[in-house]
Amino acid sequence: FRRNNRVLIAAGGPEYVSALCRSLNADQRSDDNTIPSALANSDVMVVPVLLEQDGKVVGDTMARWRDTQPVDGVDRNLNVDRAKEVVAFPRGNAAWADYLDTEIETAKQQGFDVMSKGFIIIVKKNGKILRRATGKPPWADLLGTMEVMDGSKFGMPGDDEKYKSS
Repeated sequence: FRRNNRVLIAAGGPEYVSALCRSLNADQRSDDNTIPSALANSDVMVVPVLLEQDGKVVGDTMARWRDTQPVDGVDRNLNVDRAKEVVAFPRGNAAWADYLDTEIETAKQQGFDVMSKGFIIIVKKNGKILRRATGKPPWADLLGTMEVMDGSKFGMPGDDEKYKSS
């Protein structure tokens, strides 16, 4: 995905992953959920990561995602495949656990419950970390400022055609 997409890693326990799935795949407001198309337009790929055993193990994220059920009165039209264009599931769970180990330990030392609250890591197109935060992704805020935050709108090499003024 490097150079083509920003990557948003969203890691947490089972309920966190299900809540993330619903936020991308169900209509939770009065209108239709447009987050997946907005993510695609902003070149963002979401990688949900299911943490187990207090964050020491990465579980079967895809199975948890597919087993997500709607919350009555909140989630309308849940289709777990709605955001499939912008979601990539982790492969090599041991490598993911190793990669996230330091992030998890840092968050725990700061008093965060990574299993229930979760955390996100946003990786810029150049491979550098743009942002770390706890909780679910604040979709509206992120999408509104993504290209300005990572600097790609202001001269990311290779993006000349995308931002060419008419």
